[in-house]
Amino acid sequence: MLEEQRALTDGGSFVEQHEEAAHQKRNWVRLTFDCNDHCIFCLDTDAHDGRMREPEEVKQQILDGRRKGAQRLILSGGEPTIHPRYVDFIKLGRLAGYEKVQTVTNGRMFKYPEFLKACLDAGLQEITFSIHGPNAKVHDALVGVKGAFDEEMTGLMNALEDGRPIINIDVCVNRGNVKHLDAMIEKFVGLGVREFDLLHVIPFGNAWKDGKEVLFYDLEKNREHLVAAFRWAKKPNMHIWLNRFPVAHCEGFHELIQDPYKLHDEVRGRRQEFEHWVKTGEPLDCREPRRCGYCYLKNVCDTFEESQRAMLEDTPEVIRIDTRAEAAMGPQFGGDPASDGRRKKRLPMVALQYAPPTGVAARGSRVLHVVAPDLSAALAAVEPFDLPELVLELDDWSGVEAALEAGSLETLTACRVRGFEDAETLLGFGTFEVCLQLSRDNEDWLRRLETVPARLALFQPTWERLTEARSNDLDLVAFFTEHPFADTPVEGVPACVLGREPRPKPSTHDTAMTTPDGTLEPFRYIRRYVDEHYFVKSLRCSDCRYETTCRGQHVNHIRAFGFDAMQPVPRPAD
Repeated sequence: MLEEQRALTDGGSFVEQHEEAAHQKRNWVRLTFDCNDHCIFCLDTDAHDGRMREPEEVKQQILDGRRKGAQRLILSGGEPTIHPRYVDFIKLGRLAGYEKVQTVTNGRMFKYPEFLKACLDAGLQEITFSIHGPNAKVHDALVGVKGAFDEEMTGLMNALEDGRPIINIDVCVNRGNVKHLDAMIEKFVGLGVREFDLLHVIPFGNAWKDGKEVLFYDLEKNREHLVAAFRWAKKPNMHIWLNRFPVAHCEGFHELIQDPYKLHDEVRGRRQEFEHWVKTGEPLDCREPRRCGYCYLKNVCDTFEESQRAMLEDTPEVIRIDTRAEAAMGPQFGGDPASDGRRKKRLPMVALQYAPPTGVAARGSRVLHVVAPDLSAALAAVEPFDLPELVLELDDWSGVEAALEAGSLETLTACRVRGFEDAETLLGFGTFEVCLQLSRDNEDWLRRLETVPARLALFQPTWERLTEARSNDLDLVAFFTEHPFADTPVEGVPACVLGREPRPKPSTHDTAMTTPDGTLEPFRYIRRYVDEHYFVKSLRCSDCRYETTCRGQHVNHIRAFGFDAMQPVPRPAD
């Protein structure tokens, strides 16, 4: 089944192209705190005070973004086109060397052909029109301005007739327009638009303050309308993007699930609020059950809260230190406080913070899990600790056997390896467990085993990108049906796929989420959240006997192969 899926062209969804676009470095630059629409679902209403940003301030942000490596400049607001220096900012973006200058707009100013021409001549290359209904009745009611639809349609037609800019349309999907989605797409495709971003309404700004009783809707009851819209992605030369849609409701269209990399943008947009949460212990002011139930970020915040609580109150079973995390973090464009050049010098503090005079073991932590490029780096991280068990995860396993013989790895209980060659080597000496990654590269070796080594364990990896999951992941259902590995511990594979319960994931404090003084840091957190915590389940999993203990499968495995493998295990009869 997975081989067939690997060979799919995905209709018009352009998976690889979408992935590259999602990972492109972007510089979002707000030009205004004002708008000539008054959308009932606006997320930005609380910031609207009628101001235009000072030109020098905008100029500095445009230039800083390019210096930090941003490839795409996105001019936004409020409504960006009403800024009196709008055309100048476009020119500056092109002169600064951005590969693409884009704007997100209600498009009403583009009803003036001379204004549109000036923008395009200055270097505007892509226009995202925000249109929320197939006609004036629906659109104008949602944006709060009579006549807005006709003006925007004039602007859209002007841009299409010019032919120079890439044109796409944003739709905020809500109760007021969900039944019109298919008709909307059909209408605008007929005019020549081939790209649509469907943004699920979320409970912020005006959407919650004034619109919570009229905007939010039951996705399952409206599934037929959503499916009709999603199906356009299967047509040739069509681009459909889903933005903030709850993942479980994308079953059947898994390749449209939003790239988890976009969560970095969500955290960047609320950085100060997350930092306030860490500093004061006060959760985001939006944290309340009904509101969270409508929010795409619910699990992000739930896990953030759990991580905070674990650091302050609980004793994790495992302390995980990744000595490569500092280098791997890279510059987080947009002001990541973890990206300064002093990080490597401060790295030893990551270990020292967990070694109070009485030792971590006195607090109850049992396992030290060290991720490092080689043994010498790992041993340096181990030195400040006094824990009874050590787990190593290295790029280069040279020297491990010698270190065991010399007595410097007396607490080693497990090695986590990515390749079968390393597994074979490590199984040749010692008494520690060898936990091997499940992957296509290791599949033949695993299938050829006449006798499964007693020290072997298996784990399902996670991947940063959909394309990596598609290239590397096994057909887990077929693999464990043919080779159940009944006595082998397996991690990260759902019980419905494995045929039995997997080995549970231990409680872990992951220092890759924290600053050197032990403080949870939002940008570091979201990176590890995507790697280790962004697991999803099918809606039908609610009927499974393991529903409360199973995490499901990693989002990128689902994006690559869909939800079909997850089938509820019947609950025991009463």
